[in-house]
Amino acid sequence: MSENDAIQMVAYKTIAGQSYPIGSIGKSDMRLRIANTTEDECREYAATLEEMGYRKCAAREISAGSEYGYNTNLYYAYENEKSSVSVFWDAFMRTVFITVEKKTAVPAVKAVETMQPAVVAPNFTQMELHDGMCYILQLANGEYILVDGGAQKEEAVERLYAILKEKAPTGKPKIALWIFTHSDDDHIGLATEFLSKYKDKVEVAAFSYQFINCDKVQVAMGDMPRMKAEIQAFETAIAGSYPNAVVYTLHTGQGYYYEGVEIEILYSLDDTFPFPYVSFNDVSAAIRMKFASGKTLLLLADCITGVCRDLADRYGDYLKSDIMQVSHHGLIGGNKRLYQIVDPEICFWPTSERRFLGLKPGQRYQWCLGEGGCDYNAYLRDESIRQRKHYTNSTTTTIEV
Repeated sequence: MSENDAIQMVAYKTIAGQSYPIGSIGKSDMRLRIANTTEDECREYAATLEEMGYRKCAAREISAGSEYGYNTNLYYAYENEKSSVSVFWDAFMRTVFITVEKKTAVPAVKAVETMQPAVVAPNFTQMELHDGMCYILQLANGEYILVDGGAQKEEAVERLYAILKEKAPTGKPKIALWIFTHSDDDHIGLATEFLSKYKDKVEVAAFSYQFINCDKVQVAMGDMPRMKAEIQAFETAIAGSYPNAVVYTLHTGQGYYYEGVEIEILYSLDDTFPFPYVSFNDVSAAIRMKFASGKTLLLLADCITGVCRDLADRYGDYLKSDIMQVSHHGLIGGNKRLYQIVDPEICFWPTSERRFLGLKPGQRYQWCLGEGGCDYNAYLRDESIRQRKHYTNSTTTTIEV
């Protein structure tokens, strides 16, 4: 990004706002975070971008919950000939996050009307995995939306293809969108192998992700050279196997609309700038799906303690959902208040049944698994509070949505 992009960021006008230094943590981006700003100032900045010649691509509002009903989180996406600008205003924190980057694709922002009779009942699958997580949403038209992909294990790669092929109504399976929450190997490794091996047998229309640039950012507990190599392999697989696929940069506030579902990005790498990073879980995305049936699903990926707390603060009871993926494989990092707000009927645990049951002595306390566990997992598993359905990824589980 150029010096002009920094000037465009400075065009944000605020009376009492406190600006962090402009910086970069992703690929060809510049970022600005301003605390103690207002909704009006954010809206005025959006208008300023239009005055500067940017075209509005998207504008969305996301509830901040009933407790602060007068507040609304805001998202804007703008572009000109060379650049894209993403703006997210956090109503609870009174903070705006601005990203200017090389021009990127922006998802459409209106619901998709159902034009044809359903060919399958919409369903959601947690795939059997020994390491990581992989979720498969099948739309009424038979196409798929995937979230993450597990570790690079040959049996898992083959299992994913078998599931897609078996459930596809006719012909070649089509993945309408494959979203990746963060770049840990147990979330992208399988995809790297799958995309190369099955490129001629599976269609992929679009990808969405945003990863840390390992040359710009240091993660305290991360093996940066290894992570850089894994991200490069992943992106090479996408470019080499699906050169015509759309590649979206995942941003907080985005909405992805497909037949029978609205997908909202509630948290992403955007929200973490410019704080120090302990692990790659600090930058995991959180995703919420709202289905035509009225059911809702919250995917927390590897969001750990601080992120889970921020989600509860930012969205409040808007997060109430029928189905929830338990954060960070049920390990350290959940948040009891968040889980109480979501209060799911169905819990997907991207971990083995053995770990879920806590069969290893002492593990249930160290790793927050098994009977008791940390307070947030104990809440979910307390049958005196609510009878819930719990599914681990020791087996493949599919439910209708």
